[in-house]
Amino acid sequence: MRVRIGRPSPALVVAVIALIVALGGTGYAAIRLPANSVGTKQLRNGSVTHSKVKTGAINSAGVKNKSLTGADINLKKLGTVPRATSASRAVVAGAAPPMGRAGGQLTGVYPNPGIAQAEPVRLIGAAGQPVFDPQWSNVGPGFTPAGFYKDPFGTVHLQGDVKRTPTGTDAVMFFLPQAYCPTGGIADFPAYGDGGTAAGVAVRSTDCAVVYVAGKTTFIGLGAVSFRAG
Repeated sequence: MRVRIGRPSPALVVAVIALIVALGGTGYAAIRLPANSVGTKQLRNGSVTHSKVKTGAINSAGVKNKSLTGADINLKKLGTVPRATSASRAVVAGAAPPMGRAGGQLTGVYPNPGIAQAEPVRLIGAAGQPVFDPQWSNVGPGFTPAGFYKDPFGTVHLQGDVKRTPTGTDAVMFFLPQAYCPTGGIADFPAYGDGGTAAGVAVRSTDCAVVYVAGKTTFIGLGAVSFRAG
């Protein structure tokens, strides 16, 4: 026996649709996500865009320490940096003290370098140093030996008490190295003579010779002679 199913009436169709909509709405309303249940695994890559983040919603507390690099920061937006340990380049620096090891006339390290010490005295006649002219020598025991040195500022200083042999006639006492010559021409200097009398000494820039000019040759003190090296 064949059972014939009739077409549903319009009223039945409307009732079924209303039932489906009602059940769907209730089901949607019934689904509630618990707090803190959505994490990175639930978010699709690229789903959170700039337009979806409220301005000012992310502050320093919301950024992981050391997660931002220089490439992430617009340097032009930064204001004045109050203090920096080091910088490879600065357009404007208010009071940036020099750092590192000092050089030139200074020694030590910044920010508290000191004045560099003068070089040791180079004694005339010592190994590797200039020698006296055969007619000149140091005065002797108890007196300062002849020598020279250069300070950190490039000034050459002579020292010592010298004498010439009684029968000598040579004016040149000794020659300085080229790096210790005075700048230009002949430099004349007063010197201490025997018994406090006046004497004179010259240093020639042409050959760096220390030359006797005037005074008793039994004693000439060189301690007052200093000049700028060329």
